[in-house]
Parts: sequence; structure tokens; C-alpha cells
Amino acid sequence: MRKNSTDKLFNANLGLMCVTNFLVYASVYMMLAVLPLALADKATAIYPAFIAGMVAVGPLHAYLADALKRKHVLLFSVAGIALTMAAASHATEAWYCWVALLQGGCFALATGAGTTISIDITPSGHRTGGNMFFALCGRIGMVTGMMLGVWAFTACPSAQLFYIAVALNGIALLLAAWVYVSFRAPIGVRLFSLDRFLLARAWLPAINVGILAFAFGMASVFLTNRSVENGIVWMLPLLLLPLITPPLVKMFVKLSHHCQRATGNMTFNLLLDIGMVGGIWTVCGTNDGNEVCKLGIGLLQLALLMFVFVTRSYYKKKRVR
Repeated sequence: MRKNSTDKLFNANLGLMCVTNFLVYASVYMMLAVLPLALADKATAIYPAFIAGMVAVGPLHAYLADALKRKHVLLFSVAGIALTMAAASHATEAWYCWVALLQGGCFALATGAGTTISIDITPSGHRTGGNMFFALCGRIGMVTGMMLGVWAFTACPSAQLFYIAVALNGIALLLAAWVYVSFRAPIGVRLFSLDRFLLARAWLPAINVGILAFAFGMASVFLTNRSVENGIVWMLPLLLLPLITPPLVKMFVKLSHHCQRATGNMTFNLLLDIGMVGGIWTVCGTNDGNEVCKLGIGLLQLALLMFVFVTRSYYKKKRVR
């Protein structure tokens, strides 16, 4: 794909990256949503391993994006997700956690590299809008993947879910390969760094997002079970999370200093994904549905009250853009 000669927000390269982001999120969350149904109690240990993988590679991302071509980091990471999906279809119970650990790491690197590239290929005057649209596509992919997983779980053998996920990543890999990314000379980043991992000044909004996502993760298990029994229309309430994603991303961007835009985006994505996966994991570890519902509703109320009375004021005071 050739470099765009216009300075418009919606260019061909950004379009390819948004579709890639959509497909990656769809493939990963398609499996995360239905593993409790397919593996029952065996799925419980998969989720902390996935989270551990995401967190473990975070401090390495800035170095990898500097020492290697960012596009290569993206391509190898998406390929890694596809390979771990394929391996999971044949893995024994003893290997589930190791596969999930690798997949979590590949997923974090793919989302981080994708965010960085989407910023690089967007004209400077439109980058906030590009960040918001890119994140929106990923979160729509998240919910779409969950709905696809529920449909596929009821329509075909469980083993075929993994092959569907591999196919989605294969398409994402082909699309990402077409994206033109300008060469950037290395600047010498140290091996471990918080750059493109955690934005310290956004700690309060990050906690708020994590609590909100945790409640949605718990709700997703409840809605997935209902969708298997009564149709995927039960999954539609989860679309609320993609709808509120753009303004939340904008908040993290405006809290970031110069050259911290990618770090702000990564912080948002990391806390939202950890919250979602953590919420699913919590529900898998309990058999008391009533208590789970009460906890989920309580956390949702806490997140809303926290945003209105604490986070919003903090954001207005600390924003720098």
C-alpha cells in the first residue's frame, strides 16, 4: 500500500489498520467468551495466564518498536496469535495455561504495535480522531467476536472455533501486510520501559476503566449463557462498551504529554482488557449466580459514581492537550 498523499483522517492505510484491529479482537474474544462453555472448570486457569502474558511483555514493547520495524512487530504478533490458536485446538489440559500465556503476550504486542502504527499513518491534526476510531473498531470487534463465538458454539463442533479464530487472524495478517509504514530510525530505547505501556498520570482513569471493564466482563459470561439458550440478541447490551470507548480514549490522549499518545492508548487498552478477562475469570471461579450479579451491578455503580465525582475532576485538572 502506497503512502497517502492527502492529509485526511480516513485514508486507506488507517482503514486497513482498523479492519485488522477489528479482526484481531474478534478472534481473541470469540475464544475467551466461549471457553467457559467449551472447557467448563478447565478454563479457569487460562484467564490469569492470559493476563500474565499481557503484562509481562508490556515493558518490552517500547524496545521492540524501536529496535525492530513496527510493522514487523505487528505481523509477528498477529501470526503468534494465530499459531497459539492453532496449538490450543490440539493442546492437552496441562498445556492450556502455557498457550494462554503466549497468546496474551502476542495479543498485547499486537494491540500496542497496531496503536502505534495507526498513530504514525494518521496526519498529526487528525490523530485524536484516528485514535478514537481505531479503538472503536477494536471494541466492536470484541463484541462481534463474542457473538460469533456463541453462534459457532451452538452451530458447529467446539474444535472448529479455533480454526475460525485462526482464519480471522490470517485475514488480519494479510491486511496488515498491505499497510505502508514510513521508516523511522531507532532512537535507542532501553530494554525495559513504561513507554507505550503505562501512562502514570492516567492512573485514576485507568483504575476507573478497569473497574468498569471488570463489571462488563462478569456480565459477558451471564449474557453468553443466556445467548446460547435464547439467541445472540442477549449479547447486544455489551455494545454499550464500544459506544463509550471513543470518549474514554480521548480522555487518555488528552492526559498524555508530547510523544505519550501511544502510551495513553496502551494504558486504556491494557486496563480494559485486563478488566474484561478478569471479570470472566471471576465468574468462572464461582457457582453463586446471585452473588455474581450483585457484585457486577455494584461494580458498575461504583465505576459510574467514581467517574462522575472523582475521575472527571481529576481529568479536568490534569489534562495537557
